[in-house]
Amino acid sequence: MKKNILIIGGSSGVGRKLAEHYVAEGHSVCITGRKNPQLSGTRFQSLNVTDRSGDLARDINRLVQEFPAVNTLIYAAGYLQRGYINDLNDTALQTMVNIGLLAPMMLVQRLKANTRAPLKIMLITSSSQYTPRALEPAYCATKSGLGMLGASLVRDSDIGKVLVVAPSGINTPFWTGTDEDTSTMLNSDWVADQIVSLSSGAFKYKFAKLLRKPARTEIVECMDNHFQPI
Repeated sequence: MKKNILIIGGSSGVGRKLAEHYVAEGHSVCITGRKNPQLSGTRFQSLNVTDRSGDLARDINRLVQEFPAVNTLIYAAGYLQRGYINDLNDTALQTMVNIGLLAPMMLVQRLKANTRAPLKIMLITSSSQYTPRALEPAYCATKSGLGMLGASLVRDSDIGKVLVVAPSGINTPFWTGTDEDTSTMLNSDWVADQIVSLSSGAFKYKFAKLLRKPARTEIVECMDNHFQPI
């Protein structure tokens, strides 16, 4: 069945790979980002999340109006932010909260109200969801919160399947301009394939880690509609 799939952060990296996959399957795909990647077969809507929450609400309202009846939300947005907590100013902290938590919450809130069928949600977090790092306090906090958002939303009977996937370092433009060694990081094609595979089948909630050295998938939790382990 053809679905309307909204990918937040689909201009590059894993979000783009997922967009390519779902377009090839014949679905209607809308991607967002700061720049239009000119990806054939997709619609593009600009969404530049900053520290301004009022602008975010306005832009999300416009997005939901222009791409209605979304069946599946894939949240793959994020950016690298490093520094001890006292090195991060208020603008940096607010921007991270808006991208990492407020935007996905606002999207689910609005999409649930505008979708007839139960909304399927796929949240792509990071190993920072469960690994504290001194130089990523706000990033770790929002990734952990995003994972808990998914685990909480699944308790809503009107929400469909919820998949939370935490990759452990992906070799993408995310690391451009840093001194990070990307040689052992996960391949974005492989990560996208794992996410597609994990999202299939019958379940209500699933949380999986994508680990490296060697690349492998670890399903941490998988539950049915009665919240029983599968």
